Amino acid sequence: MTTRWNQVTIIGCGLIGASFALALRRAGACARIAGWDASASVLDEAVRTGVIDEVDQAFMDQDCASERVSSSDLIYLAMPVGEIIEFLRARARHIKRGAVITDAGSTKVEICRAARLHLISAQQFVGGHPVAGSHLQGLAHARSDLFAGAPYVLVTDGDQDEGHTHTALKETLDLLGACVTYMTAVEHDRVMAFVSHLPQIVSSALAAVTTDQPDAEALIKLSGAGYRDMTRLASSSWLIWADILATNSTETVAALEALVGKLTAVRDELRDCSERVGVELTITRRLFGESGPA
Repeated sequence: MTTRWNQVTIIGCGLIGASFALALRRAGACARIAGWDASASVLDEAVRTGVIDEVDQAFMDQDCASERVSSSDLIYLAMPVGEIIEFLRARARHIKRGAVITDAGSTKVEICRAARLHLISAQQFVGGHPVAGSHLQGLAHARSDLFAGAPYVLVTDGDQDEGHTHTALKETLDLLGACVTYMTAVEHDRVMAFVSHLPQIVSSALAAVTTDQPDAEALIKLSGAGYRDMTRLASSSWLIWADILATNSTETVAALEALVGKLTAVRDELRDCSERVGVELTITRRLFGESGPA
């Protein structure tokens, strides 16, 4: 199998970064995998378990004063959104000219803005987002098939034929089994507000409403699979979600307002039903997907 990259550096060896490394290795898509992580223990574990072959020394200097430049052809940024933005600001000069940089951040507008601001033209950036995460985080949960069959967004300015860099990344992601789709950064953030950020908030809110009840323990003891499914996301890390929501607040507010409108209509109809006899639950029925005669 022909390798696509001589060396890839994974920045952030958690679930997504480590899974990307394992997937690259399984597909034979690169000759060597380096890595870096803000946590020394995570970085040591990534080397010990063979997720990466070596530490990329170009990024080891804590105050970014080193003149070292990474020899990697592809830099994969798999960190919380705020850390990706800070990495682009502080460490762009440690990336060699001609290298491709991509990220796995859950919002795209602010990350792409940071890339335009801090990278030079000789460094090729393509925003990306694997829609393949989990409420389970960390290197221990990484797996080589995480991206297989999963949507993977690559950011485009509207022209899907954007040259060698997009082609090389798409070919790599195809090898990993991902289903590549192209979107602008603005389109991506609107879509994710509805299908990712809104479900997270709803799950967390439901769990909070239940645990706020004086008999919360008894309620949860009687809960079934439906409640567990609905609140599974509530265990996700705030460290991750703080940046996501802060960098996509406008679109998330729009999604929340649409949901609140539906919930308010149902609440008002049910309140009317409790106060008057013979009220038809038309709005509520439609919410269940029933539009015809009862």
